[in-house]
Amino acid sequence: MNRVKLSEGFRGQERALQLINQILEKDEIAHAYLFLGPAGIGKSEAALAFARALLGIKENHHPDLLVLEAQGNTVRIAEIRRLKEWLTLKPYLAKRRAALLLEAHLMSTEAANALLKVLEEPAGEVVLILTADADTLPLTVVSRCQVIKFQPLPENEVEEILLRHGMERETAFLLSRLSKGSPGRALDMAGVDLAAVIEKAAAFWEGISHGDPMVIYETAEGLEKDDEQREAFLAILEVYLHDTLLYGKGMIEQMQLLPVELAQRTARLDVQEAGRLFRAIGKTRQALSRKANPLLVQVQLYFEMADALKGG
Repeated sequence: MNRVKLSEGFRGQERALQLINQILEKDEIAHAYLFLGPAGIGKSEAALAFARALLGIKENHHPDLLVLEAQGNTVRIAEIRRLKEWLTLKPYLAKRRAALLLEAHLMSTEAANALLKVLEEPAGEVVLILTADADTLPLTVVSRCQVIKFQPLPENEVEEILLRHGMERETAFLLSRLSKGSPGRALDMAGVDLAAVIEKAAAFWEGISHGDPMVIYETAEGLEKDDEQREAFLAILEVYLHDTLLYGKGMIEQMQLLPVELAQRTARLDVQEAGRLFRAIGKTRQALSRKANPLLVQVQLYFEMADALKGG
């Protein structure tokens, strides 16, 4: 049976690939797998390669292979109904069938409930492979899958990948710090004017340190319709939060983006409070991925951050 490999752009997943290839070598195939980890680190590529290996095929187009994806940033119940109908068919050419559900974390509640029923009654000749970027799937769905975790890459490895894509060193360095270990995420932000976004983040941070509510509305409106800039802005806020923790511990030399004078003006955070704000940013991303109103979810987040960071 073919071994699963990832392209050069997706490194650092040796543990996940080892588990996948052990499954193939032993031919002990479960009825459902969940490839879990951040976006842009190779989960979908690995899932497709795993499916091809299970079916003994070389292409992604085959009568025994079904690939389901989000429609308009949501996996709707119609896709799960299509899956249920497909499951009633016998293998056409291969000895089994494989169905992929990419970005399963985007399932609507109705779709997740319908998928659970599919998982509770597995078909003997079908393997389901889910991919998800976040720990937002219902536990009842997760518990019925064999979970294979994909890990974020170290920043220096992301930087090396970006340099091999021909990116300038300064830009590669900055994007690697904003990517949260995801080369794909870094490449998605490559077209953003980072200097302008950093300037916007600094102005926002200074405004909330003075208790200025207008900076919240102005920032949210300015980023309302630009997905790439908004994602870069949220990534910068995460670095700023981390830098705030470092400043509070006197580790100024390790700060990456937040100017020291801005750190001096904002309230000091403990680890628990910073963790709450990191989670709030994550929830904002999830809401945006599900087509929530970008203005409203930003305003909610920025007021939450302002309350925690307003200087004395």
